[in-house]
Amino acid sequence: MKKLLLLAAFVSSAAFVFAQDIKGNYAIKNVQTGMLLRVKDANSKNGTPLVAYYPENWKCMTWNFKKTDANTYQLQNLLTKKTFQPIGTVAANAAFDEQPFVAGDGKQQYEFIPIKKDTYLIKLKGTDLYITPADSKGNVNSAIILAKKRNTPDQLWSIYEQAPTM
Repeated sequence: MKKLLLLAAFVSSAAFVFAQDIKGNYAIKNVQTGMLLRVKDANSKNGTPLVAYYPENWKCMTWNFKKTDANTYQLQNLLTKKTFQPIGTVAANAAFDEQPFVAGDGKQQYEFIPIKKDTYLIKLKGTDLYITPADSKGNVNSAIILAKKRNTPDQLWSIYEQAPTM
């Protein structure tokens, strides 16, 4: 009976961890490359590419999570106050660029699918496409693209709270 109660407590606490809302400002780090999502050169011009960059405590690498649905968020960059979305048609290998934040826009909503605590697959809502670095080795300023799920660590992302200094 004790084992059953312990198992039930563990399962319910694990479900609670995964069911928690993400609130606040976070860096989004690729598990395989160690690189963060960043608007290239901290540029606020519409159409600026979303790229991978070395971790820094900067506003251009920090995203405010705005919940739109269960495990679904729009991400607003602290520096530019904009977000990112696929360029053109939503398809595999489509890159992302910076665009004005439009509340409720489907091309700007991302499902954070929990894998373990603070580690997620990030899927463009309403698709079967996931945020993925174009370069799995993580070169600076390499593109971020959409890709089909492939169960590899380059599609896993961790998040951590960040309070940028600049």
